[in-house]
Amino acid sequence: MRHTLLLMTDEKRRPRPAAQYGPVAQAVARNVERIRKIRNMTIYSLSGELDKVGRPIAPSAIAKIERQQRQVTVDDLVALAVALNTAPIALLLPSVWGDSPIELTSERRLAARTAWRWVRGLSPASDYGVNPAEVVVGSDDDEWEDELDRKYWQLRQDYDAVTLPPELRRVRQHPASRDADAVTLQTERLIRMAGGKAGDDAFEDQLARARGAVDRLATELERLSEERTLRRSQAGGSGG
Repeated sequence: MRHTLLLMTDEKRRPRPAAQYGPVAQAVARNVERIRKIRNMTIYSLSGELDKVGRPIAPSAIAKIERQQRQVTVDDLVALAVALNTAPIALLLPSVWGDSPIELTSERRLAARTAWRWVRGLSPASDYGVNPAEVVVGSDDDEWEDELDRKYWQLRQDYDAVTLPPELRRVRQHPASRDADAVTLQTERLIRMAGGKAGDDAFEDQLARARGAVDRLATELERLSEERTLRRSQAGGSGG
């Protein structure tokens, strides 16, 4: 009995191994502190908000989270996002954009713009260098510009199949949704070029691409309106 007690005492005295913080856990710790301060919240007021959402975390524990001395569980992450009035993705990734590399694991990095699209459920975690907006859904084989586009779209389909609910997946596959995605991508690129040192020819080319994307979206929206009107008329006729 005494021997057992000694073993238990020795076990308690052994220092616990330090938590292994990967790049994402480090980003979470930094983002919790960053957003908390933006919100002008103390660790005590944040702890109070967490109590309200049903995930109590003591102020001392919040301080340990920010010092990277306490791991954040997925339940903690969601509760912190709710309490801080932000999105879980805003806690997961560093607050950088563009071509800046973001480390997801010790062996995997993505350009920031790809990483942010990935965590938003918009595209796979792949820096193929292909603009998804330029990949035409349902194109014939001879219309693919190169094999890289084909590979990206297959990866995109595989990603959507296990990432999105069926109804949202159908929405994403609609031409209007695809064109809206294209408008967003082209506009983001245009804004970056406007603030950078890109040549006039490159800017004009990107401007033309953005205008084309907007025109395609407008066409699809008109088609949606026509389809809606047709369905209403058919529903009215069948009801008569």
